[in-house]
Amino acid sequence: MIELIHLGKIFSSANGPIVALDDIDLRIEDGSVYGIIGLSGAGKSTLVRCINLLERPTSGQVVIDGEDLTKVKKSRLLQIRQNIGMIFQNFNLLEQRTVFENVRFPLEISRMRREIRDKNGKTRTVFRRMGKEEARARVNELLELVGLADRARSYPSQLSGGQKQRVAIARALATNPKYLLCDEATSALDPNTTNSILELLRRINQTLGVTIIVITHEMRVVESICSEVAVIDRSSIAECGKVQDVFSFPQSEIAKELIIPNLIRSAKSGSGTKLRLVFQGENSDTPIISGLALDCGIAVNILYADTKNIDGKTFGHMVITLPDDEGQAKRGRKYLSEHGVIFKEEI
Repeated sequence: MIELIHLGKIFSSANGPIVALDDIDLRIEDGSVYGIIGLSGAGKSTLVRCINLLERPTSGQVVIDGEDLTKVKKSRLLQIRQNIGMIFQNFNLLEQRTVFENVRFPLEISRMRREIRDKNGKTRTVFRRMGKEEARARVNELLELVGLADRARSYPSQLSGGQKQRVAIARALATNPKYLLCDEATSALDPNTTNSILELLRRINQTLGVTIIVITHEMRVVESICSEVAVIDRSSIAECGKVQDVFSFPQSEIAKELIIPNLIRSAKSGSGTKLRLVFQGENSDTPIISGLALDCGIAVNILYADTKNIDGKTFGHMVITLPDDEGQAKRGRKYLSEHGVIFKEEI
């Protein structure tokens, strides 16, 4: 488990101190896919780099599996980092090395944790580099996992963007990490390639049990694979929770801006009684608007509608206007309540 406790980061500049992170508290459970979303400059990348201490926090704690990384010795920190893989927006591959050599590189420089038994039957922990044949087998296994077994001898310049990111993912998994940090890992990719990379990450989480932290400014990425999300704004956490809850009922202004920007704009137009309907899985396929029109005899104007698939269920928002006539509006609210539709009059 990863715990960030009162985490703060301040950078110095010619114009004075810059607060990049301010009193961040997060708890990321093992086995989850956790999204951290925010606009550019909100502090997302600084936050993820503080998790493995590529950026050392100015204050607070980074606790991973019970150990505070801000207090351990450098040698121990290097060992812990082997348990934390990282992939970047721009891939960061070694251009003069083949795909195979890029994936093998972490195994060349890392000392892997080993449990050995001495002649007296006692077990002790040692750290040593992986043998040549074992490393070869590990790299081939990873290239098979990411679908690049046939490109082992290719160089990065011969690969597409999606293939480069798959190499980066394989490299990040080389030391068999428990955690995988993804810093805007799909921002440089087209939508179709993004979907394939997200599907690969989902499969890695499900089959290998790797905890994945996804840093992004794209809500669709979070919706696709994350179970929980934190929304960061101006260096602080604005809100966090399960993706379906934050998506359905965003509380902060920044979350509303990221999740339902068109809804907010639509709600400011038109006259009449405006309602925001929230569809959550079970009632998303019910013909609610038809029912309002046919069963209640109410003329409904749809200002905005959008649905998304989250964890296999359909969720959506809709902004409608009911007639100014209070009797018709009351019948409409009653109909929605009876059919299990959640609605709000404050958009």
